[in-house]
Amino acid sequence: MYRELYEGYQAGLKLYNAVDFDDLIVLPIKIFKEFPDVLEKYRNRYKYIMIDEFQDTSHQQYEFMHLLSGRNVAVVGDDDQSIYSWRGADYQNIVNFEKDFPGMQEIRLEQNYRSTETILAAANGVISHNTNRKDKKLWSGNNSGKPIEIFMPENETDEASFIAESIQGISMEEKLKYDQFGVLMRANTQSRAIEEAFLEANIPYTMSGGTSFFQHKEIKDIISYLRVIANHDDDVNLIRIINVPRRGIGRATLETLNTHALENHCTLWTAMTNLLGKENSPPGNHMSRLA
Repeated sequence: MYRELYEGYQAGLKLYNAVDFDDLIVLPIKIFKEFPDVLEKYRNRYKYIMIDEFQDTSHQQYEFMHLLSGRNVAVVGDDDQSIYSWRGADYQNIVNFEKDFPGMQEIRLEQNYRSTETILAAANGVISHNTNRKDKKLWSGNNSGKPIEIFMPENETDEASFIAESIQGISMEEKLKYDQFGVLMRANTQSRAIEEAFLEANIPYTMSGGTSFFQHKEIKDIISYLRVIANHDDDVNLIRIINVPRRGIGRATLETLNTHALENHCTLWTAMTNLLGKENSPPGNHMSRLA
């Protein structure tokens, strides 16, 4: 079942002359392995490579780096901060790097400039229980700071009220402005209770993150329609809305359109116009609904 789904997905990508994000890594690796001259060209072009957040790289990304880098490569990473294993990241790439690049120089950056000694002591105490990690000890030049407080609310409403009251109290005691506070959430779905508590307490706030208005599908579709109206030769936006809303234009029709455009060296709009003018043309019958 999964193979059929995968093959259908790949066929769809090919039809639209497109690649997905994984292809941007997988396909260059394939090219580099099959065409050494191409690999050599890009090795000469990118003689020095630096990679940040190395603990979040996948096996494919590591292979891509290994092929391209030669010896002049610097990586920055912390296995204790690896949080993307669910999408293929493997902190063991740090260990593999040490094996694959013998003689490399390791520079440890253990001083933390953000947190107090109290926070770092708690963090070190928790993370030390992890297995298969590189031993390290974070330290700070800052003072010990305030002790850590633990609050166990019964529900999200109590939690939100506690956050709002704490911000108000600290703001008054330490003469801080509200824009000097920040609330971190795991997901945007958790914001409602906190927003309601802020509104009730008259605490001004702004939301950072989430989906932009212009990123909603229906808005992007409308913008694509407007762009096609302004420029009929915009193939990318035409493909996006050619079957939105659904009007019976399927894969076969798109293949006919694409073939006609390639053979006649024209845009998809021109190909569609040409086919619409042909009598008894099945693709033309479907596309007349768009026109």
